[in-house]
This record gives sequence, structure tokens and C-alpha cells, in this order.
Amino acid sequence: PSQHDAPLLLRTARPSPCSMALPRLRRRRPRPLARHLLGRCWLVAVTLLASPGVPASAPATAEPPFVVPIPTFVDCTGAEHGDWALFRRLFTEGAAETRRNLAAQAVEEPTTTGARPAVRGALAPEAFPAFEATLLREAMRLHQKWLHVLAAYNEDYPPGAADFYHCCHFDEETDYCLYGHVAVLAILARHVQHGSRYELTRAAMRLLSWNHCLDFLESSSWGFSVLDLWDEAQNFVYPQVSLLHQHLYIGEGSGSGGSPAASPDAAGVAPAQAGGPYFWVFEIGIHQALSNEPISWLQRVLPGHTVLHQNYVKSYGGRAEAFRHPFPRECSPNCKYQQESVPYTFPVFEDMEESGRNFKEFLLRTELSKPEVRSSSVLLCTNPIFYCNFFAGINHTLIGYFGLPLMYMVPKEGWDSWARDFVAIASSPKSFFVANNPLLAEQLAWQSGVRVPVLRPLALYMKDAYYPTRMTDVLVPEPREACVLNCLLRKFTPPGYPLKFFEKADTDRKFRTFVTFRSVVLFPHDYALMLFYEFYACSVPIFVPAHLSKYLFPYSATVPLLDWVPEWLRSGQPLENAGDRPKLSPLSMTSVDSLRHWSNFMDFFLFPGIQLFPSIAGLLEMLPTADLHGISAQMRAFRLVRLLEATRHWDAVVVASFQSAGASAMPTSLA
Repeated sequence: PSQHDAPLLLRTARPSPCSMALPRLRRRRPRPLARHLLGRCWLVAVTLLASPGVPASAPATAEPPFVVPIPTFVDCTGAEHGDWALFRRLFTEGAAETRRNLAAQAVEEPTTTGARPAVRGALAPEAFPAFEATLLREAMRLHQKWLHVLAAYNEDYPPGAADFYHCCHFDEETDYCLYGHVAVLAILARHVQHGSRYELTRAAMRLLSWNHCLDFLESSSWGFSVLDLWDEAQNFVYPQVSLLHQHLYIGEGSGSGGSPAASPDAAGVAPAQAGGPYFWVFEIGIHQALSNEPISWLQRVLPGHTVLHQNYVKSYGGRAEAFRHPFPRECSPNCKYQQESVPYTFPVFEDMEESGRNFKEFLLRTELSKPEVRSSSVLLCTNPIFYCNFFAGINHTLIGYFGLPLMYMVPKEGWDSWARDFVAIASSPKSFFVANNPLLAEQLAWQSGVRVPVLRPLALYMKDAYYPTRMTDVLVPEPREACVLNCLLRKFTPPGYPLKFFEKADTDRKFRTFVTFRSVVLFPHDYALMLFYEFYACSVPIFVPAHLSKYLFPYSATVPLLDWVPEWLRSGQPLENAGDRPKLSPLSMTSVDSLRHWSNFMDFFLFPGIQLFPSIAGLLEMLPTADLHGISAQMRAFRLVRLLEATRHWDAVVVASFQSAGASAMPTSLA
């Protein structure tokens, strides 16, 4: 594995007893041990085991008889790039010589610890080309020649970036070399102008666009990546930071499953929905997919109840991609929105304190004043976590299912008081807080000292299972601002390649369609994606990048902008109910070492069956020969194990809810 690749945890681990039992359960009647393992999850487990998976007659794609080419505008090896030939030769030869010296040194000093392995596609910082006069003169010459293509203002696509964009999308030829220019700036920053290192590094990264959408250096043969600039940059370079001031209005909101949460005789409830017993869920949250997870589990553990869900905020259920590329050539790179498409918008609520008081008064007066509702209901807060404050002091079972950092959408002047409030709310015996991924759990501990359990999404609400009828089609759900991803896939694809790539925009955007594809290729735009967990729930083979440069997300909520720790925690004097916290910030991944460390907490690298590809060429080589049946079976087995664990948690939540409310009778499903 590459030094910049995340560790492939669990992929070679011994299978658990439950996963080992799965193939037998599919062929013969369950044995007593298997029945014990399935327990109360038998309905879901049988569904999983009986899911179609890959048809037994699915044709296997033969070993590829092709060689994946690297496009000339990526490697700058075309006839039009002759002016770059000397620099490219000196750069690659110098890097190779440095690697040979490091290898020889490692042989002479075998006891040295912490040595980084030589890797394909990513140079270690210490393996960068050494000082060489001719190389430096060439770098200076090329830098002076192409100075005019660097960013001058806050544009998304400086002239050099636009040149690459047009080569990819419109087959234009140019004597400019984008990745060579980035290498030139990196060499100058390292060996010449030490006082201008940051400015030169910033200029190099700006050539790759604000959101890094032009960065596929790891897929070239230049032999370095953005990670070789990252330790010097030490942060994202934002074009601007805009505060989106919002005000919260309490209203009817939205319900899930067509069942608004109110007593059957309350306003807004359709009479046709009457028929108890009822279990009410009162939520404030803006992320629909995140809300679906706890709601589907409550429906699962309360099969004899009608779960009525009311979200008082209109939730977001939109799409990740911002624009479909390319923009028209007649106006590119200055089309409308093209040069200002990705400013960092930080949403905040200015009137949260007043809104919280009004909401509590409203909920206590209209809903929780009814005995039948109070004895059979829970409160739910999701994203932003600050919404949990709206339920503080109500003295009722509170579920927190979190997916974004603690300070997201909180005005900065309220961060300290909110951190204190969160510690107090989380310590209540009536609060059941979980993070939906391991990295978020570490972020919460970093900023509050509170350790919450991790409960990854299982997406019980997904009704479709993997059944690939389109065996030559691969789905590529484009990330936010995938400006050249799809055109690069086309450019790398050799003649006669047996598979075709499709964007979500080429489909009806329904999962019943997605599960018919051979596999899915995800280029994540955040450290945890509900889309990733939903595909995993359907057992669709997932391919994700292995190179950590693909996990730098300028417009994620996990950014240094939100990395703040209260003084009482920094001073080593946490509040009474606060616990231990990480030694390293999980919000400021501003060095290669920190990014490598926290990759051990990203489910893209932790879940069994996930296929990690090193580059675009590596992806094209892996896709045709992947063992689809084995991958999908491994995903189903791991999901079954997590189903058993999650069932215990949600059973405990509901039991505690009924006991806390003094309910006269426990549901028979939980007795």
C-alpha cells in the first residue's frame, strides 16, 4: 500500500462466526447456533440472505486484454509539450534517484523505525527530487514563461486551470502543462525561494481549483500528489467565507411515511391514518436521509405500533452535485456561475435562543400535555446537533442521531455556552446520543469531552437489493463539483474496454435503477456519506479511491473553520460529565500525518468488501475482473452482524422510553 493510502483494515481479517455461517444458511436450514445469532432480527436477516445478489449465471468478464493509456494532456507527453520534456525528464529522474538513495539507506540501517515505503503514484516529502542546478533553471524558466496563467483574483478557474478543463472536455490541444506547472511551483517552493514557500504552494493549489476538482495528480505518472504540498499549505485556501444568516420558524414541518406525529384527533392528521397503538416521534432536523435511520429503526422494533413522525423543520433531501459539466465552450471559463460556483457558505441561526424557548412552550402545550402522547413518544434531534438544545429541560426521552460536527450552524459567539449545554444534555439518563460514524464520535470528544457510541447507518428503509441486470454498466454518482471527473474517465478508457460509465443524471435517480448496475464508483465529497451507507445496505459493490489526496474536502463541515475547543477543556479542566478526548484534532486535518491518522476512522477504509483503487488507470483495471458475488456476499454478512448490534441499542432506547414515561404496559415485542 502507498504511504498516502489509508490502511486496509478488516479487509484481510478473519471472518466472524456470523459471517462464516452465512453461506451455510443460504444452502440449508438454519442450525441452532444460527437461529440464536439471528435472534429477533430474523425478519431482516432472512430478507438479506434471500436477496437476489449476483445471478449465478452472470457472465464473468475476462482478464482485460487492454492497456490503460494516460492522456497526453495529463502527462504532457504529446508533441505539443516539447518545451516541458527536459523538466519532466529531470524531475522524474531526480525523484527516482532520491528513492534509490532512500532504499539503500534503509538496507544499511535496518533498525531505523518509521521508514516510509516507496510507492507508486505518490512521493514521500523526503523523496522529492534533490537540488539540481539544471532542474532548478528549467523550473525558473517555465515559471516565468507561464506566470500569466496563475490565479490573479478569486476565480474558480485560473487560465491554467481553464486550459486543462478545455483539453479534457473539448479535446483542445495546448502547449501548456497544468500538472507540470504544479510540479514547477512545488520545486521552487522547496529548493529556491524559502521565504515564499507558502505563496508558491498556494499558487500551485489554486491551479487545481478552489475545491480541488482538477486534482487527479495521483492518476498521472508525474510521481507526486497534492499531499506533497499539503504540509506546506497547512489548510484549505478559501475564495471567501459567507455567513448565511437564517431564522427558524416553527410550523407543521414534514412527516415521514405519510404519518404526521400528533394524536389521532389533532389537527392535520388524516382520519384514514387512525388505528393504534401509536408511538410518536417529535423531531427537529434538516437532513432527511439522516432522519430516516432512527425512524426506520423505531418502526422495526415496534412492529405492533404505528410510528407517527413529525419533523418541525423542512428537511433537506436534495442532490450533492452543484452543476453538470461541461459549461458551454462559447462562454467557458466565464459562464454564469462557473467562476464563483463554490464559495464557502457557513449557515448560522441568529435567533436560536428565542426560537428554542418558543418551541419548548409550543411542544409542551400542544403535544406532550396529552397523557397518551407523553407515555408513548420520544424526542429526536439530528443535524445540526444544536437542535438538541430545543429539547433541553423537557424531561423526556431524547434521541440524538448525529452526522455533522458539534458547532455546525452555531453562531461563533455561542460556541462556549453550547459546548457546556451539550455536556449537560448528553449526561442525562434520558438522552441516547450516537454518532453515525467513528470520525464524528472523535470530533465530539475533541470539542466537548463527551464520548458517544458509534452506530453506523443500516438504512433499513432501503427496499431494493443488488440485482445487476446491467452487467456492462458502472454507475458514477458524481461528487459535488466534479468538474472533470467524467471526462477523465472517458479519456482514460481504452478502445475495446468492456464497461461503460453512467452518471446519476443519466438515470431516473431511483435506487431501484441503481441496484441494477454492475457496480458503483464513489468519489466522496465528505468523510461520511449517507449515499455510501445506502449503497452498502443494498450490497452493491462499491469502489472508492485509496489515495488520501481524494479525502481533502474544502467544503465539508469537517474543516479548521469549525475547529474550536473551549478554554475549560483546553486547560485540562473538563466539566464534571466530560470524558477523555483525542490527542490530535479530528477537525483540522492540515498535515499528511493527521490525515493518515484519521483515515483509520473513516468507514470508506473500514467496511469489509469496499474496493480501493489507486488511480483512474487502476480503477479501469480492477472493474472488469472484480468478484462481484464475493464482494456483495461480504457486504451482506457484515451488515447482518451490525443488525444484531443495532437491534440491542434501539430495543434499549424504546424500553427506557416506556419505563421513563411510566407506561402501564410494555409492548409485547419488547417484553
